[in-house]
Amino acid sequence: MKTIVVVEQFHPRPKWRYRREGDGSGEAFREELLAPALRDHSHVTVDLTGYNRYGPSFVSEAFGGLIRDERFSLEELRNKLTIVHDKLPSFAGTCWEEIEKAAQEE
Repeated sequence: MKTIVVVEQFHPRPKWRYRREGDGSGEAFREELLAPALRDHSHVTVDLTGYNRYGPSFVSEAFGGLIRDERFSLEELRNKLTIVHDKLPSFAGTCWEEIEKAAQEE
């Protein structure tokens, strides 16, 4: 099992979709941390606590991109991925909505 605390292990204020837009992009998070962790561990928890302004583009790229670009299945992610935010617990649902939306597009 692996836990990724985004604001400590990735960037204190993640916000962009693509690397070319600036540091802290969803693309970089997915490619450098999240996807490799999901490939290497039986379970991954992403802790989003510590920042409250994750933009839709970051969320779409980081989480929806797991299906669109990394080729994980929805079932695999449901079994291997937990998303939490201690201050905004409903935000995990927003991330899962992006994953499910990407799965429907495939």
